[in-house]
Amino acid sequence: MQTLHLIAGLGWDPEIRGFLAVLAGVVVLMGSVWLLLAVNTGTRLGALVSLAGFFGWMVIMALVWWIYGIGWAGNAPTWELREINVGDLDAAALEAATTLPDAGELPSAFALVVDSGDPLAQAEFGQVTRDTLTPDQIEGLSAQEIDELVADELARNQETTLSELAAVSPGVIIDAEASGRLNFGGWDLLSTAEAGEAQASAVAMLLESPDLSFTTQDDFKLLDAYTIGGKEGLPDEPDRLDRIWTQIRTALTITHPTRYGVVQVQEVVDQPLLPGQAPPRPVVDESQPVISVIMVRDLGNLRLRPALVTLGSLCIFAALCLFLHERDKLAWRQREQVPADA
Repeated sequence: MQTLHLIAGLGWDPEIRGFLAVLAGVVVLMGSVWLLLAVNTGTRLGALVSLAGFFGWMVIMALVWWIYGIGWAGNAPTWELREINVGDLDAAALEAATTLPDAGELPSAFALVVDSGDPLAQAEFGQVTRDTLTPDQIEGLSAQEIDELVADELARNQETTLSELAAVSPGVIIDAEASGRLNFGGWDLLSTAEAGEAQASAVAMLLESPDLSFTTQDDFKLLDAYTIGGKEGLPDEPDRLDRIWTQIRTALTITHPTRYGVVQVQEVVDQPLLPGQAPPRPVVDESQPVISVIMVRDLGNLRLRPALVTLGSLCIFAALCLFLHERDKLAWRQREQVPADA
C-alpha cells in the first residue's frame, strides 16, 4: 500500500522526466565516449581511460565548487539564537553582553548629527525647519500643513538610530568614539547595511518566541545592532595595503574565533491604520523595555562537501592514472621480452 502511495505521488514533470533526462545524458555523453574508447582500445582499457577522464573532470568541477561555495554545497553561515534578554543586559547569560551599555546611556544619533559638522549627516538626519524643506515638499501645502510636515520630519530625525547613522555617515560615529562620547564596551556597531542578515534572523526569532506576544514585524522597531569577536576585519578608512594584509592575515588564521551579535528592538505604540492613507510612522513606546536578541554565529560547512568531493575524486583519479601507468610499463616489458625477429 505504501508503494502505491509513493507511485501516486510521483509526477511526470519534474520527477520522472528529470530522472530520464539525466539518465539519457549519462548514457549518450559518457556512454558514447566509453564506446569509442572500448572499440579502439578494448573494453577494460577503454573503461579505465573513461573513468580516469571522468574523475579528472570531477576534480576540476569540484574545485570550482570549493572556491566559490556553489554546487553540492553544505550549510551556509547563519545566526543562532543564544538568548532573548528583556530590559536587563546585566543579567545576560553571555558575559560579553553585560559590557554593552543600555540604549539610554548612549547619546542619540540626532544629538551627534547636530553637534557634528558633517553636511551629509545634517542634511539627512539634522534639524528640520521651513528653510530646509525643498520646494517640491511644500508645493501646494498650506502654512499649517507645512508646520505639520516640519514637525513630522523633525520627529523622524530625532528617532534615528546609531546603526542608521553609521550607514549614511560613518565618520560621525568614528569621531564620537574617538572623542569618548560613544563607548560600546568593546562591541562594534553595525550599520543597517552590515546588519541586514542579523536583523532578519533576529526578527524571525522574536516572532517565533513563545515568551513574547509579537505577531508581526510592525509590532516593534529595530534599533541598533552590535557584534564582537570573529576574525579581525579591515581598519577604519583602509588603503590598498590594509586590504592586502587583511586578506593574508585572514587566510593564515586557521581557527575561527567565536563571533556574537546583538540586535536590539523596542515595542512601538499601537496606531490605527486609516483607510486610504499611508501607514503611520512607527513611534517607540518609551514605557516598554529594550529587547536584546543575543546570537552566536554558526559558520556552517558551506565548502566542506565540495572539498571532500575534490579530494576524493583526486585520489581516485591518481589511483587510475597510476594503474594505467603500471599497465603501460608492464606492456613495455612484455614487448622487450619478445625477440625482434619473432
